Amino acid sequence: MGSAQGILSTDELAVLARLEIDHRRRARGMYPGQRRSARTARSPELADFRPYAAGDDVRQIDWRAYARLERLMLRLYVAEEESVLNVVVDTSESMGVGSPAKWPAARRLAAALALLGLAAMDRVAVGTLQRSGPFTPHLRLPGGTRRLLGFLATLEPGGGAGPEELAGLRWMRPGVTVVVSDFLVEGSWRPALAGLGQRHQEPLLWQVLAPDEEEPRLSGDLRLRDVESGSLREMTVTPRVVAEYRKALTAHRAGLEEQAVAAGGRFLHTSSGDDLEATMRAGLQAGVVRRR
Repeated sequence: MGSAQGILSTDELAVLARLEIDHRRRARGMYPGQRRSARTARSPELADFRPYAAGDDVRQIDWRAYARLERLMLRLYVAEEESVLNVVVDTSESMGVGSPAKWPAARRLAAALALLGLAAMDRVAVGTLQRSGPFTPHLRLPGGTRRLLGFLATLEPGGGAGPEELAGLRWMRPGVTVVVSDFLVEGSWRPALAGLGQRHQEPLLWQVLAPDEEEPRLSGDLRLRDVESGSLREMTVTPRVVAEYRKALTAHRAGLEEQAVAAGGRFLHTSSGDDLEATMRAGLQAGVVRRR
């Protein structure tokens, strides 16, 4: 898979070598690849039959079917073509907080997904969630690895991002669109996700939170500042407040999953405290990645 440019270790690359992204929709690519296509062609995997018509390749006639049906039937096979993977990574200021910080984990995940796509001979592009943010062209092997990882190495958290920015992105192509974010913003993601579906993209929302965001250890009188808006809020954190926060987080995740599924996509969450093997294991359990 090439150099990991400091984002992924040799051991982490070995974890990825056994996995691939599970595309639910069939590919309609322009070039050969490893994904099942919606089109048919000659290949080892039988897809269907249809009646023979003048001009068809007689070598594709199924003579056993003719013996049963007394009709000339043509064998159709699955074509294997490339698919497209769009990786959208949240580089907003909030991704730089947490213990451990979410940004290294999010960047590592984005790199891992990009490499899985490249290994499957997909066309892969990576860009930021910010509407005017940078992005790469859609790339393939052999040159894609260095360019995509080099791009990710240049990114750092800053500014804000949310559903409106996702709706405004236009560099993604039909295929699977993975959004790696903490999704800790106000507003519904439903319109943006519906827009992805209308553009023939299968959305995958992958939430990365820090352990101290999952289980806050705060207590007492505090003055909290929103790292993106700069707004301040004074509050007294009690066990009841923490319990309400946990309940709100559960409801927030349920809402994200419902919105993703409604758009024909999926949702899962992992922790910035997980290593890549644990993160990919969560992807396996969610059916987002699969073993080769």
